[in-house]
Amino acid sequence: MSAGIVLVHGFSGSPDDLLPLSRKLAAVHGDDSVTRLRLPGHGGGQTPSFDQAGFIKAIADAVEGYRREGRALVLLGHSTGGILALEALADSAFKPALLILASVPKTIGPSHLERWARHRPKRSGISFLSVAQMVSLINAVGSRRAAGKFPVVVLHGADDDLVPSEEAFAWARDGFERPGRAAIVPSAGHDLFRGENHALAVDLVIRAVADAVHAQTPDEERALGALAAVEPDAARFLTLSPSSCRHMARCPSAQRAAGMRPGLTPVADNEPVFANVEITTRCNLRCAYCARTLAAGPEGVDMDRETFGRVLGLLPHAYRITLVGLGEPLLHPQVVDLVAAAAAQGRRTSLVTNAMLLEPSLARGLLQAGLESITFSIDAPDPRSASEVRPGTDLERVIKNIKAFVSASRGSRPISTAVFSAVSAATVPYFEELLDLIAGLGVQGLMLTDLNFAANEPKTLWRNHNRRVSAAIRRGISRAFRAGMPVLSVRGIEEFGLWKRYDEFLLLPPSQLYSRSSRHAWCFSPWQTVPIGVRGDVTLCDCQPNVPIGNLLRRPFAEIWNAQTMTEHRSRMLGADPPEACRGCPRF
Repeated sequence: MSAGIVLVHGFSGSPDDLLPLSRKLAAVHGDDSVTRLRLPGHGGGQTPSFDQAGFIKAIADAVEGYRREGRALVLLGHSTGGILALEALADSAFKPALLILASVPKTIGPSHLERWARHRPKRSGISFLSVAQMVSLINAVGSRRAAGKFPVVVLHGADDDLVPSEEAFAWARDGFERPGRAAIVPSAGHDLFRGENHALAVDLVIRAVADAVHAQTPDEERALGALAAVEPDAARFLTLSPSSCRHMARCPSAQRAAGMRPGLTPVADNEPVFANVEITTRCNLRCAYCARTLAAGPEGVDMDRETFGRVLGLLPHAYRITLVGLGEPLLHPQVVDLVAAAAAQGRRTSLVTNAMLLEPSLARGLLQAGLESITFSIDAPDPRSASEVRPGTDLERVIKNIKAFVSASRGSRPISTAVFSAVSAATVPYFEELLDLIAGLGVQGLMLTDLNFAANEPKTLWRNHNRRVSAAIRRGISRAFRAGMPVLSVRGIEEFGLWKRYDEFLLLPPSQLYSRSSRHAWCFSPWQTVPIGVRGDVTLCDCQPNVPIGNLLRRPFAEIWNAQTMTEHRSRMLGADPPEACRGCPRF
């Protein structure tokens, strides 16, 4: 559907405040699709008066023109222009396809007036009466909930010196019948589309408008229907974030869940629906095969709550948030708060842990915060072997904590529980005992993988399998199945509804564990998953944490997601000469 986009500047501002944005929108949707409105009384060096009726009529007239043409209406208001846009909505019967509030105040008190006096141009000469009328309208509109259910995006600069960024969350939470989506632009001020980091704000608008005017195709409807059947949590998320529908429907794993063949190309036309967020680089173990041990990275860094919230806002369609990376998530002092922040947005939130710190009080906190899934990392069955593979491990403590967590979950709010184990040539001799141990923990499943990363290749099963190794793998997996423990292939790591479709990803034949493919067969990660480092750095994939492609907090995500590095990587993955990292990856 073609768009009709009306941009409304603030009372003390001008249409030029929105010029960079209007140019970008026009480049995408056409010049006739964008109206950069000039409010009556503005321009020509005149001092504007607060003409509420005239402002509302100008907005209504611009909207009506697009309505007559049958366009999908997008209304964006910057600063007090957002208040005027809301008042225009209240005075009419139309519902926009999307409303965007950018740097919009929700209330004006004495402190706000002081900031506004410092912010407005001294030469403006705006009268006291006009200021009083503006304040009255802001407080009236901000105190009520806008009628009508339509998508709302609230953008705000983190360093806005005029309107506190906390007001963005107040708008999103309380301003509308259906909660809106708030996104905080790092380092940006009140002049959101021209000032510091304005490219991120423009990018967010461009992406939001594209979602709003998109018409769902039959294939997308089919994929969403299949998704709702196998993973109801995803359907619930989409009721809170309907703009995510096209991204979810187009992601390869949703298409495969619907029995469709994913159409993979070097350019991804959907944003990621999975985000693996590293909330700390600190770890209490020194695992021999971990990328943290193999490659240097930032030491002792925690992602603060504000940054975590900004990451969520900049990745609106990331339904599944997994706290994982080169550190141990439970070392983050606010891990419970981070889980709660993601869960409050309807995101399916999980974490991967070595369970050393999973004491009962922390377990209760995570369950109450809304954690939906937890994966425990165990690679060895006894204290001696565990200390060799994962130096620093207290295996008895790990086992006790896992069993207590599983029991607590069953008694309060059952969630998905699993163990992830990496097998190596060195750990094969006690493979059967490892699976016996895991089968007795009470978790719902086990996912097995061979080692990854080029530095580990000499120790992989891939390079060391023989009859003895193959026999041990078969025996161990058979014992686990007999004990009622599903053993899954790493191919299922990004699948939807895995616990309903687990039979599609059982590790059968067991040789899958140590086999590799010379051509692309399974991995969809670069088309649907984004790894975010503790400082906001995006890497090529989880398997290549040493290849950064941009910083989410400083570069527009649309540029990162389809950067040349990403498109070339996807192209090589699909070709006859895949990247070396992929040829050695058990997920490929």
